[in-house]
Amino acid sequence: MDEEQLALNDDVLLLLDIFVILSVDRNPVLGVVLVGLLKAVTNDRSVRIAFILLVIVLNMGVRK
Repeated sequence: MDEEQLALNDDVLLLLDIFVILSVDRNPVLGVVLVGLLKAVTNDRSVRIAFILLVIVLNMGVRK
């Protein structure tokens, strides 16, 4: 991947990280810990985006 695509992925990851932290209503510290664990577990950006999207979808299902 070229540098432009990597920069775009980093921007998307940052926005998704912020969204996950804000979407965890009951305990925002849990969102921070989750984002930190995802960063520690994998270095692949596409896998991190997939896991973060999975967390968002699962969190939205819990709210209903």
